[in-house]
Amino acid sequence: MTSRKPRERLSISILPPFLALATWSAATSADAKVLRSTARTAMVSVFRDAYALDRFSKLPDNARSDATVRSLLTCSVPQGRIDVLGSGYRTAYVRVIDRSASGCEGTVPIGNVRDQ
Repeated sequence: MTSRKPRERLSISILPPFLALATWSAATSADAKVLRSTARTAMVSVFRDAYALDRFSKLPDNARSDATVRSLLTCSVPQGRIDVLGSGYRTAYVRVIDRSASGCEGTVPIGNVRDQ
C-alpha cells in the first residue's frame, strides 16, 4: 500500500503541466485574423455578446448615448490583429492580441473580420 502513494503523487505532479499544455494548444489553434472597421473609423467596437450587438444595431441614432453604448461593449480597440475563437453566419467571437487592448474578448460583426 505504501507503493501506491508515490504513484498517486506522480500522477498529481504530472497533471498540471499537461493541463497547461492542453490550454496552450487550444489557445494557439484559433484563427489569426485582422479586425477592421467597416465604417472607416480608427476604433472598432467589441461587444459583450451577440445580444448586446443586436441591441446596439436596433438602437435609433438619437438613443445612442455614450453611456448606453459603453454598457454594451467589452472594449473599443484600434484596428489590428485578433484571434477568432468562434464564428457564425453574422458574428465572430474574438480575442484581441494586438496593442494596448490585448486580451479583450467579445463579439463583432463578421464583416469586421478579415484575413491578414
